[in-house]
Amino acid sequence: MSKHVITVTNVFIAFQYLLARKKQSFLATLGVMLGVTTFIVMINFMTGVNDFLDDAVFNGSPDIIVSAKQKKSTSKQLFGVSINSLKKVNEINHLLSKEENVQSFAHQIISPAILVSENKQLPGSINGVFPSSEKKMVNLERRLIEGKGFGSLLDDDNAILLGVSLAKKLEVSVGDQLKMILPNGKSKHLNVAGIFSFGITTIDNVRTYFPAKTLQNLLGQPDAITHVHIKLEDRDDIRLKTELSQHIDKVLIEDWKDANKTIVIGNKVRDILTWSVSFALLLVAGFGMYNILNITVVNKRKDIAVLKTIGYSAKDVIFIFLVQSIGIGVLGALFGAGLGYLISYMISTTPLDTSDFIIVDTYPINFKLIYYVMGIVFGVLTTILAGYFPSKKASKVDPVTIIRGI
Repeated sequence: MSKHVITVTNVFIAFQYLLARKKQSFLATLGVMLGVTTFIVMINFMTGVNDFLDDAVFNGSPDIIVSAKQKKSTSKQLFGVSINSLKKVNEINHLLSKEENVQSFAHQIISPAILVSENKQLPGSINGVFPSSEKKMVNLERRLIEGKGFGSLLDDDNAILLGVSLAKKLEVSVGDQLKMILPNGKSKHLNVAGIFSFGITTIDNVRTYFPAKTLQNLLGQPDAITHVHIKLEDRDDIRLKTELSQHIDKVLIEDWKDANKTIVIGNKVRDILTWSVSFALLLVAGFGMYNILNITVVNKRKDIAVLKTIGYSAKDVIFIFLVQSIGIGVLGALFGAGLGYLISYMISTTPLDTSDFIIVDTYPINFKLIYYVMGIVFGVLTTILAGYFPSKKASKVDPVTIIRGI
């Protein structure tokens, strides 16, 4: 008999065993399906939350900030905050323009101020920006929840954009007016032209955008720049910080890791927890598969004895049970991936009310294909191993011993 015929016969026997024990086959497939489903839902949800927080915090903030060192005393001071402009802006620009890892950079002039609405008065700061360069740094267009066109909104010298939490505190919306009082005593009436949300209260609670040229003129410092914000192509490569500190003196340089130490550590802990929990679920499901398939093999000891007495080798026996395992694994993994996607989609459309802590309408879910592939592959491999070891053990038993015990 040819090897091809033997292989086809073995596959036929394997599927006959699957159909003969429908309940056990169903339970084994269900176990794989639930394990893969749980893995996919957990990994989609937990990585979705991580990606959302990273997008809100890091993509909404510069990777490196260059600012002037604060003087100990100055006449231009309000609430203990000095307005000090950078002295070597042209040198900084030259270095940044040559650096390949720099995606974009933007100048800002940041000044303390008091914002006064009709009902509220709050101390804070004003971020004077140049719209053309700032919108390359931060994709504010997709973060605007009121108003349209980041650049066009700031064409008006009297326009200001507010974070959503700050707007709520001031009890204003688009079209309302504010009064801005600067450190030198000058004041200006402003129109709220837009409201944005980065999804993180620490940003939305304090950040404002205002035309830099107008702020410079109001402060009496026409060319003043207090900060240079830098966005990197590779955020993890922060060698630029060292280069800037070597060539430019009397400046403060802070990278995103220094500015967000707690978040960086939290991300590492979350990533470890995410993958540990997800793979633990698959391992638990794998042990369940092992127990079910082990019982199946034990129940088939008489059949194994018969097969061996009519000439089937140990390899044939292992092959038959591996085919069963693969069949259970593939079916369970595919159904698990489908169910995992369905549940993940349902979660992604579920409304989420987080008050002002995180601005998000629904639960964040990550639908990356790689997670589905990982779940399917791991589910199939688990069932193959769960079927291989008990079948290998059973294939070594002497058929005479089994028949005597019948």
